[in-house]
Amino acid sequence: MADGDGLQLEDGRWLKVQAAAEVIIEVRHNDPNQLVRLAWHLGNRHLPTEIRDQVLRIRPDHVIEDMLLGFGADLVKVQAAFQPEGGAYGGHGHPHNHDDEGHHHD
Repeated sequence: MADGDGLQLEDGRWLKVQAAAEVIIEVRHNDPNQLVRLAWHLGNRHLPTEIRDQVLRIRPDHVIEDMLLGFGADLVKVQAAFQPEGGAYGGHGHPHNHDDEGHHHD
């Protein structure tokens, strides 16, 4: 289950999942094509990455951060829930196909 998911109880009430905030690095670039290039480099290193609108999120890693800075990225440290992509084979993170009964998004 991921942040924002819910579980319906037998009496009809809902429990909502709220992920805990953690230190995350937001990766930004003013050129969308370069942001795609940065995403490729993160994926090539099999690094769990959250893909958001105009920003990538990763866990802190000074070696990766130095690489990204070398490619012209802007890095911002934030406190946020981390929801990396699940990948082609399930993996960790939030899957995109939800057929489970009782699954709910607000």
